[in-house]
Amino acid sequence: MIIVGGATATGKSAFAEEIARRIGGELISADSMQIYRGMDIGTAKDTASAIPLHMVDVVSPKTPFTVVDYKHAAIQCLSDLRKRGKEAVIVGGTGFYIDTFLYDLSYGGDGERDEKLYTALREELERFGAERMYERLKRVDPESALKIHANNTVRVLRAVYIYETTGKKASDQKITFDPIEPFKMYILTRDRQKLRCRIADRVDKMLAMGLETEVETLLQNGVTFDMQSMQGIGYKEWRGKFDGVETVEDVKNAIIKNTNAYAKRQETWFNNRYKNFAEKIDADNVNEDTYLQILRAPYYNRSEKNN
Repeated sequence: MIIVGGATATGKSAFAEEIARRIGGELISADSMQIYRGMDIGTAKDTASAIPLHMVDVVSPKTPFTVVDYKHAAIQCLSDLRKRGKEAVIVGGTGFYIDTFLYDLSYGGDGERDEKLYTALREELERFGAERMYERLKRVDPESALKIHANNTVRVLRAVYIYETTGKKASDQKITFDPIEPFKMYILTRDRQKLRCRIADRVDKMLAMGLETEVETLLQNGVTFDMQSMQGIGYKEWRGKFDGVETVEDVKNAIIKNTNAYAKRQETWFNNRYKNFAEKIDADNVNEDTYLQILRAPYYNRSEKNN
């Protein structure tokens, strides 16, 4: 498999699509927002791709979706591609999703889910609110509580669930470099100022394409700002507008600000997490030789665990 990662707005999708075209492969998305149906504009979903793209439009925006859910579905997707003789090109900016293919996240709770317990925790969260669930997490796993924001209810719930099912803290998880098959990985980069300009331009295009209407439609269909899907950048910023206390210009500025901050966090993640085996590529200098070098480059084998 070939993995293409990097910060938002670096041009990963087009780059990965060209690689897939040249090898006759198919794409697997590693984006935690593109899994939701009906959330196309704000997630910059490539709906016009000529290359088959998997792991998009997987669930309703009303449905909670964890990294474990992604792991099971994505690995099955990879297996299906293999059965058809297709090579996979994984592309996205969600580090935890990319980890699915590279690391053995060997902490408890990633097997078959205890639906009864998970439903009970969800009901507790919905009945008493995020703060109470967060206080519960602080009691059982204070280390995780320090790393997870109280409003990130998906991760809070997941950490509590892990403790309740295994008696072990999520913060005690063991992470082992263990790629599920030979791979090569590329991180697309751009100059920070150029990236800021691209982000601002993309937000303008999203608004012109009807992002406000997309959010309004989601709300009309029963999606709320408290749901996991609406915590993503491009969506959560609209709460004030629909509450009548902010303008579209306020929303635009907030999306740009939050996207720039997110891109910086992504850069830090990719630079540190995969530095021993991923090759950086300047998106502004991609040419024919770039693709030829990628296709000729050797794959890492399972035995080359040099992380």
